[in-house]
Amino acid sequence: MKWTVEVRSGSEAAERSFEMRNSSNGAKDSGLLEAVLDGEALQVDWATVAPGVYSLLFSGRSYEVRVEQEPGSRESCYTVSIAGRLFHVALADAASRRRDTAGGVHHGPEEVLAPMPGRIVKILAAQGKQVARGEGLIVIEAMKMQNEIRAGRAGRVEKLYVREGEGVESGSRLLRLG
Repeated sequence: MKWTVEVRSGSEAAERSFEMRNSSNGAKDSGLLEAVLDGEALQVDWATVAPGVYSLLFSGRSYEVRVEQEPGSRESCYTVSIAGRLFHVALADAASRRRDTAGGVHHGPEEVLAPMPGRIVKILAAQGKQVARGEGLIVIEAMKMQNEIRAGRAGRVEKLYVREGEGVESGSRLLRLG
């Protein structure tokens, strides 16, 4: 099956194509996954460590990956943690993606999370404001550098979770984009 995968981490976003070719041995808790990512074949050995926690062996490197469904989101939206870095992943098969694109449908609320620990310097988008994709939302200062968090898609700021001057941890909710 083929999917389009939208991956966000902080203010960075990418869209990838993914096709699962084969998952060997038929076991539900481990195996060898053969897939194609953006046209490049790959093989990943995987094993379930605990519910929502997986051990992956890819290109000779081992990774512990934590996966959980994002609360209040559609079924195919997940928060994935790899080596302490958070990624927001949305999966869409080709048929549902065509339907959504044709109708201009958004996939519900999106929680914007802090990509790093720091202090909120400035809130650029007020609650209720309509924002465009790429528009600045919040400025976070981390290690004396200011980082602007931008909207991954167009939408309306439904809720602000932070105030200027407040400290945040990596992965803390900053705002909800509807």
